[in-house]
Amino acid sequence: MKISSRFLLLTSCFSMMVLCLVACEKKKEAKLEVTQQSFTLRQFSDNGWTIDATGKIKNVGEVDVKRVAVTGKCKTCVQVWVPQKWFVATESEDISVSDKEEIVESIGAGDEKYDFDQVDVIGYISAGNEEAFQAKEIAYFYTQSADQEPDPMPSELDIIIKSFETVDK
Repeated sequence: MKISSRFLLLTSCFSMMVLCLVACEKKKEAKLEVTQQSFTLRQFSDNGWTIDATGKIKNVGEVDVKRVAVTGKCKTCVQVWVPQKWFVATESEDISVSDKEEIVESIGAGDEKYDFDQVDVIGYISAGNEEAFQAKEIAYFYTQSADQEPDPMPSELDIIIKSFETVDK
């Protein structure tokens, strides 16, 4: 009887130790960083310009990631359409329902709503690798006549990684 009690106690203690070790296992993290970024000025009409962003995102984490949503942000732009000033615009109702459905298919329908061309979605980045992105129409500038030039590009432009998902292997 004593042997079975000792065996039961020893087995219980060993099981608890294994459970504690498994529960304390460090989870692998996903971490992304912008390794390259550039902003370019593009004229899209006689008196309208926009800023596009390109660059690369590197997965410096320990796990693969998918559906990486990347965009640019202008911190010094105004939020309303004003001629002769750099401004940012959000998704409007002018975008057709079919275009919105295409966006949902490519980036998903999460809690965040993405602007039409302002977000690029990178499908997959394995750990240690990097992928290119291109986000268009980060900010806009309109002049009153076609012979006017836009102001210099805003000084505070950033690349934002809006969201991503980790890949479970």
